[in-house]
Amino acid sequence: MAHSVPETPRFTSSKVSCVVSSGSDTVHQRLNALDARLSWFYVRLLLLTGVSWAVHAAELVLFTFTRRLVAHNVGMGTYALEAVGVGVFLGSALGGPLFGRLADARGRRSALLFAMTLSLVGLALSAMAKKDYHVIAARIVAGIGLGGELPAATVLVQELAPRSMRGRMVALLEAFTGVGGVVGVALAFGLAPQLGWRGTYLTICGCVLYAGVLRFGIPESPRWLASVGRVDEALCVVEKLERAHGTRERYDNLKVHDAVGSVLSVAQVKASAFDKPVQTLVLWTLWTVMAVSSYALGVYVPTLISMSGFNMYERWSTIVLLHGSQILGCIGASLMLETRGRKQSLGFFASLASVVSVLLSYMPWYRYVVIVGTCSMSVLLAGTWSCVLAYTPENYTTAVRARGVAYAFGFSRLGASGGALLYPHMFDVWLMSVPAITWVFAGLLAATVFGVVVPYGFDPLKDGYSDEVDSQDSDTDLELGADHEKEDSPLVVNVDGST
Repeated sequence: MAHSVPETPRFTSSKVSCVVSSGSDTVHQRLNALDARLSWFYVRLLLLTGVSWAVHAAELVLFTFTRRLVAHNVGMGTYALEAVGVGVFLGSALGGPLFGRLADARGRRSALLFAMTLSLVGLALSAMAKKDYHVIAARIVAGIGLGGELPAATVLVQELAPRSMRGRMVALLEAFTGVGGVVGVALAFGLAPQLGWRGTYLTICGCVLYAGVLRFGIPESPRWLASVGRVDEALCVVEKLERAHGTRERYDNLKVHDAVGSVLSVAQVKASAFDKPVQTLVLWTLWTVMAVSSYALGVYVPTLISMSGFNMYERWSTIVLLHGSQILGCIGASLMLETRGRKQSLGFFASLASVVSVLLSYMPWYRYVVIVGTCSMSVLLAGTWSCVLAYTPENYTTAVRARGVAYAFGFSRLGASGGALLYPHMFDVWLMSVPAITWVFAGLLAATVFGVVVPYGFDPLKDGYSDEVDSQDSDTDLELGADHEKEDSPLVVNVDGST
């Protein structure tokens, strides 16, 4: 070598002792340097977290297709049924921010486990309900858990992946929504007629045991561990990941003095999810419009079409096809996100979804026209959601990433609850036609993406990734193990080999 490698720097503290090998290896750099390929570690990560995601989707689909049985058995009227649907959204609006804060304070994995458990507890309470208000309360509890699963799982997978494949990983995780939908249909049409709706609900509740698999099968996010000062654990996770991935990167050229300066600046800054109000407003608008428009275009409009045309929801085979097509949309998004960027991919899927939905509303609603048109809508909306999920976490630093995603998700649930009441009003009271309703929500989606997100949204390719441009989450913030809470804990850096 042209120059000698200095002795390994050591940072000593009464609380943290961390050895940074060969020029101060850092958590962010080592993770981002991993090859952008689906090694067994990442396949396993997707399968393990994807099962929890699929259980989430299966539970929602199962309840959708069995709620009439529930209403008949418990004695629920029309208003009670509407309250059940709104209750899930309101529970999610509360659960998102609640578990987002938990994920930032106690870890992504812990928040995911608690959220999954709570959602299944809510389903168990639904199975034991005797009155209509019991069902409503149980669905609110389930909604709180369901609202916590999405931000926790998304952020966990995103932070475990290298930067070059974050979007792909999140999109593939979203594909398990389609898998769960297929499972939910199988349970609703295959198992529920045999066991009854109560027995079927309790069967799914057995998945609570899967929380133990997640606890021991998935590592905690090393980026989060480093951000809260648990450096030894973070480096341990990274080293295991590197071995499983088949790589081991070293960073001999990192300047130790610059790293220490970054750590010192971090200690004096308190992060907030509202530090960048424009980004927050853009994201909340995007999420709310997506929640309202995707349900209107993907569920309510096909339901209206079924009243005078082919009914997609009459046969289990077409429902399975509808949910299975979501998988294709997510896979398509996973291929496009890393090559075209977040905004361009989002614009592509959102614009096509808007165009296809409007075309479908004017076409004759024969069997194959409705099947092809509705499944195409499902593909494009799933791709759009994948882009939104991949784009949102990159707007925030590690310290507030889960809260940032969770607040946007929670706010969108409030919009979704309003949308659930608005759609019937537009058709029954305002007497709007199917094409008119489609134009409203397709236009709203396209206008939001191209009029708000593209010009005003955060662009990591142009503005720099948040873990580079913000000292709260730089590649060296707390990854080096400095503890500044105690002034009497000296920070000793050995740079030139002398003591």
